[in-house]
Amino acid sequence: MASTHDGKPNPGQRILELMMGSWASQAVGTLARLRVFDAVARGAASADAVAAELDLAPDALFRVMRAGAMLGVLEPRGERSFALTAAGELLRSDVPGSMRALLDAETAPGHWLPWAKLDGCVRAGRSLATETLGKDIWSHYAEHAEEGRAFSEGMSGLSAMALGAIGAAWQPPRASRVVDIGGAHGAFLRWVLERLPEARGVLFDLPHVIGSARGADGAAALGERVECVAGDFARGVPEGGDLYLLKHILHDWDDATARTVLRHVRSAMKPDATVVVVEMLVPEDGSPSPALLLDLNMLVMLPGRERTAGEMRALFADAGLELTRVTATPSPFAVLEAKAR
Repeated sequence: MASTHDGKPNPGQRILELMMGSWASQAVGTLARLRVFDAVARGAASADAVAAELDLAPDALFRVMRAGAMLGVLEPRGERSFALTAAGELLRSDVPGSMRALLDAETAPGHWLPWAKLDGCVRAGRSLATETLGKDIWSHYAEHAEEGRAFSEGMSGLSAMALGAIGAAWQPPRASRVVDIGGAHGAFLRWVLERLPEARGVLFDLPHVIGSARGADGAAALGERVECVAGDFARGVPEGGDLYLLKHILHDWDDATARTVLRHVRSAMKPDATVVVVEMLVPEDGSPSPALLLDLNMLVMLPGRERTAGEMRALFADAGLELTRVTATPSPFAVLEAKAR
């Protein structure tokens, strides 16, 4: 950040940086969507070589790659040539914990267009994504398969990042039947089952998500230990589990719907089962947190919101559950555990 002559941050420069933030995300998102990082990893170092391999316009690609170098995902290597930085490596599609699909999904039309309506959301007090897209985001993903696939894969990549932090602070309780509610491609379920070798899992999500999950690494690698079940958690969830997982689910929904989902879980679970919820928590002391920006994404995209630990406790109580433990992690994510009251 540029500074004034007395060493203080330049406020005008800061405003420019904020304004250009959306441009930066679109530039890197475009490189990810076009799989430029994959091409560079395969050895196409120059913008011209990448353009030839991917059938892109060489000069336009060079300009975007040059910006990517300024943003830290590429490193200049001679005239019009680049290498991957550590961040760029994470934007390859073929590496563990890849975040390419997440960035693709978050900068694609399904998110980009509704974010342009944030001022309208503030006036209306709710998301305008359905009006903007002509349908809710889940229907949009169902009709735009590539975007929907990127979002599901992106959630798996985000899970990989979160699970590294979660694993440093929390281990799953003993269980024999683990039900992952809204589990996308099963990354969290796979992580839990690796730590519970005698358990079996149920991956539960919408039909189009389950359809793609059957061939995804998260579920397929578990083979016969995982049963894939399609359904709608607003109407019910698989019964008989002694460990229920809800990672990044409740924040998508308003309080009424979140309570409904938790009540379905309460009705379906065994009497001594544990409910595990993973979310970013809004700090109750007002300290800075990525949860505050994620909360805006919920305002823009969905009827949901990020919540404090106290607000989560109240949701559990309304559903007949008692919040028994909150585990902080070396990340913005927290693990909340609940039991039947």
